[in-house]
Amino acid sequence: MSLPVTAVSTLVATRTVVDALGPTGFAFFALVTTLPMLLPLNDLGTGAAIVEAMGKGNADHHRDLRGTIITSARLLSCTGIVSALVGVVPACFGAWSTVLNSGAQRSGELCVAVAFTLFGCSLPLNVGNSVLIALNRTHTALLFQMLGSVLTLGFIVLSGAVHAPSMAFIVSGFAAQCLVGAACLLWAGRILGLPLLGMVLGSLDTRHTPTRIWHLAGPMAAINVALAVAYATDRLVLVHVADSDAVAAYSAGARLFAPAVALASATGLPLWTIFARQRGTSGPPHASHVARLTLYFAAGGAILGAGLIFFGPAVASWMLHGKVDVGTGLMAAFAALLLVQSAAYPASMWLTDAAGLKYQAQRAGVMALVNLGLSIVLARHLGASGPVIGSVIAVMTCLFLPNFRRSMSHA
Repeated sequence: MSLPVTAVSTLVATRTVVDALGPTGFAFFALVTTLPMLLPLNDLGTGAAIVEAMGKGNADHHRDLRGTIITSARLLSCTGIVSALVGVVPACFGAWSTVLNSGAQRSGELCVAVAFTLFGCSLPLNVGNSVLIALNRTHTALLFQMLGSVLTLGFIVLSGAVHAPSMAFIVSGFAAQCLVGAACLLWAGRILGLPLLGMVLGSLDTRHTPTRIWHLAGPMAAINVALAVAYATDRLVLVHVADSDAVAAYSAGARLFAPAVALASATGLPLWTIFARQRGTSGPPHASHVARLTLYFAAGGAILGAGLIFFGPAVASWMLHGKVDVGTGLMAAFAALLLVQSAAYPASMWLTDAAGLKYQAQRAGVMALVNLGLSIVLARHLGASGPVIGSVIAVMTCLFLPNFRRSMSHA
């Protein structure tokens, strides 16, 4: 239900940005809004600890869950402060213009500083999303994400209507993320009967005794690091080895790819909770069950990928007013990446105990290095398609196949 709403919101928002700022301005907008993704902060793996605490179901379940949530929020609040510093300190010295290769954008330093600060504010608020997933309310979390897309579109349309500077467009998504995060906390707190928003806001209070979460959160954080390096660096690679048109084409394709991969991710996330409960009760699923799920997810990814190939170029051209060519080859590369990522979800969700997450973290680190090297080489020869093809090869060889093989041997 949320996929078409999210997709349409994304498309209209992109076209609005292009209308207001032009293709070059859109390339800068895409760079700055994805730059905070380079920080491996997201949820720092705390979602894994929250799911595990929710799945225990013992006499101390409520106390363990409360302690895990407060510790997670404290960790994310501290990293949010770090995020703000990462954006503000280099901006004070004018370093971001060099990194972004965008000396023409005079407001670039301030834009990046504000983006990192708002991103940091959203980090502890994301605990609500993790709690909803742990409660097996992934559908509710997905609806809140859809609301975030609609809010972002509303802010961008308003910015375009008043002819606001690029700063207003960049801030839109981060502001919506903060509002949706607060709403998730309120909703999840209502379900649990806990004042989650107050717990998160007061998490820095040193009177709270920390709960042990790093044995799960640590490997998950390492996986987030690897994924950030693998995917968020693609635009930076292109801006240095290609040109702004390549960045704009890649960004348009990525905006079509994002709702499709979000659907695959939302379908796979409930497996995390299901497998966590199975490990504690009936034992692991049979190998044939994991293999069958992998085939189902691969088939779903292939169907969505076919839609990207057939409709993607025309829709992307509409978004960019035909000023930048988004070819079938680029969309085929994104379709292949969607297929591989979709097929990888069942095995990845099964390997979410402490040992499995540690194994995935090791493989993800190798994947990130391979992906970055391939992206640099392929971008020089293939332009916007290069980093995507590099991601396909890296994810297939370093993540999907090793994880699938391990899940088969342990299921």
